[in-house]
Amino acid sequence: MEEQIKSLALQLHGAKQKKQEIERHIKSVERKLLDQKEVSQLLLPLNNEGGERTQDGITVEIKREHVWDQFLLDELLESMPRESWPSFVAQVTNYKVDMRGFTAWAMAHPDEAGRWHACHSIKLGKERVKSIDPDKLNQPEEEVRP
Repeated sequence: MEEQIKSLALQLHGAKQKKQEIERHIKSVERKLLDQKEVSQLLLPLNNEGGERTQDGITVEIKREHVWDQFLLDELLESMPRESWPSFVAQVTNYKVDMRGFTAWAMAHPDEAGRWHACHSIKLGKERVKSIDPDKLNQPEEEVRP
């Protein structure tokens, strides 16, 4: 094997190992930061609905995923002719609902929306630190807070 290929392969292997070490370190430091009292209190309002909040240059988030009960959607859609299905619904292996389209439709059709809301829930992701603004972290505390 050519020396250059061997050298590049070893560099790649070493870089991948370093990347794994760095990723483990990032997870560890992020967990420690999330476990701090002030940061965990920042997360409290997000625990039920997800979202993000920023304080003193640290933004935390809990991602959310909209989950539609496929059985309930199936029952609901079977009760109406396919040509009258709302435009925000597409049938694939399971039903996919365009959230923006549904929200607009639900606002325009509040009497019909209740049955659709019964099919919907939100699945929250893991809490994480979304971003850190080093400039804000380095400001004296009286400058950061109004």
